[in-house]
Parts: sequence; structure tokens; C-alpha cells
Amino acid sequence: MQTTLHWICAGACALVLATTTHAANAADTSVSSPTTPPRPAKAHKPVAPTLTHRLQAICSAADLNHDGNVSLDEFHQDIVQGWHSLGPDAEGYVHLSQLGQLPRIGKGQLRRLAAADKDGDGKLSFKEVVQARMAYFEAADVDQNDMLSLQECMAYERQRRRLPQ
Repeated sequence: MQTTLHWICAGACALVLATTTHAANAADTSVSSPTTPPRPAKAHKPVAPTLTHRLQAICSAADLNHDGNVSLDEFHQDIVQGWHSLGPDAEGYVHLSQLGQLPRIGKGQLRRLAAADKDGDGKLSFKEVVQARMAYFEAADVDQNDMLSLQECMAYERQRRRLPQ
């Protein structure tokens, strides 16, 4: 299941990534004088994805019509798709103990899923997942237009995580 929710403007993403990549490459290019030979550029280390990059990827996947926003309908579709990717059992539950064994589930995502288990029974129902995801949508949609933009999601995540603007 994709973590917290989805909103991205494809053009803005490309611009942010292009700007970041260009600036990073420029910083790694060595400057030489006429008397010293140029030094080779430093090898790039893999960089952990930032919150912005993660949200951009999530938003892009949920923005089915590619208009730069995730509508309420797109959000609902993403909830259903995410639920099925968790692999509910024959009774319609996802057991938290089994989620921890999946390589694609990170610790943060596991904590958020565990928080959605409102009755504390160690398993998630579809209703619990929908309630948790819709609470996110409602809190992040500050202009109440039933659409989430990347900017709304970033602001909400900063507030939720108490990060500086």
C-alpha cells in the first residue's frame, strides 16, 4: 500500500528534479586554472529520497488523469488498490504481524498502519484503512475543494511531522 497520500504536478516535479540535479552537478564540477589539469568529478553517492520526492512519486501514481491534483475519486481508487496490495485474508483482514515481514513495507508505513487499527486487535479491516486514509485527505485538503495538490500535502506533512516551512 502506498504511504500517505498522493499529489503531484508533473511539470513542477520535472522542474524541481532538473534544478536539483543541475545544481548538484555544478557543485561537483571541479574548477581548474590554466596551469593545473582538471580533476575528475566526484562520484555521486545514492541519496535517500526526500519527503518531497516520496510525495511526488506517490502523487504521480494516484493522479490518474495527470492534471497535477488527486481528486476525491482518484483518492478512493488509490485506497482500494492499496488495500488489495496489502493482501487481505479470506475473512477480509490484513494482519499487522504479517505486514512486518514484507520487504516493501517500511517501519514508518507499518507504524501508520498499526495506528489505523483502532480496535487494537492486531488486524486491519477495510473500514479502518478507509477511515484513516480519508482522515488524511480531509486534513490535508485545506481549501476543501475535494482535490489534493502536492503543495497541500507538503504543508500537511510538515505540520504533521513538525518540520520547518
